[in-house]
Amino acid sequence: MNARPHRRTVGERLIVALDDSTLRSALAMARRLRGLIRTVKVGSILFTAEGPRAIRALQALGFDVMLDLKFFDIPSTVEDSCRAAVHHRVSLVTIHASGSPAMLDAAVRGIRQEAAKARVPRPTLLGVTVLTSVGDGKRGMSQRVLRLAAAAVAAGCDGVVASAQEARALRRRFGSRLMIVCPGIRLPQTEAGDQSRVATPRAAIAQGADCLVVGRPITTAAHPRQAAQHMLNDMEAAAC
Repeated sequence: MNARPHRRTVGERLIVALDDSTLRSALAMARRLRGLIRTVKVGSILFTAEGPRAIRALQALGFDVMLDLKFFDIPSTVEDSCRAAVHHRVSLVTIHASGSPAMLDAAVRGIRQEAAKARVPRPTLLGVTVLTSVGDGKRGMSQRVLRLAAAAVAAGCDGVVASAQEARALRRRFGSRLMIVCPGIRLPQTEAGDQSRVATPRAAIAQGADCLVVGRPITTAAHPRQAAQHMLNDMEAAAC
């Protein structure tokens, strides 16, 4: 497992989700945020619409890319998908931690072997635990997340994606080497929308999150760069 990175700036800890259906709009948003953040997320919407060229175009602007396709399939398919992701030179790749142990092992094997073979940096592999849209208040949620995280760690994943509400328990259980990425981030005045287990940037960082993923609160704001700066300011308050 990779060591947990230390001394990141807040701009390196905020990942903006570009869930656009056209590359043109995604690039326009990315240009507005350039110099403020380092990493953008390409998920199923943009990748399905535009394919690998979206990754290349964003990298050409100087961004690192989180490829968030949440691979979940038979082991051989997931392994080959992870091998393909390596060649896109992305920084982070997601798989579903609820897959079988064989699937998780295959993902780790594919990432590690292909990066070594291609002699390129190995993407950080993240196991997605429970989506933040799954309702709050469900009994046993924390234990479910911890169980999925343990499976991802046992297979050799570098980190997990989980809500900030479970970040403290994850940090306590797995220590500083586990990378914790938290979506479902909202400022106090922002509506949760279709997210259920949400947290403010300040609370998420205080609970132990390494990186935060934010989409619509920034990308649909009247002033996206200002909205991103508000997020960063709230994160900075927790880091002080």
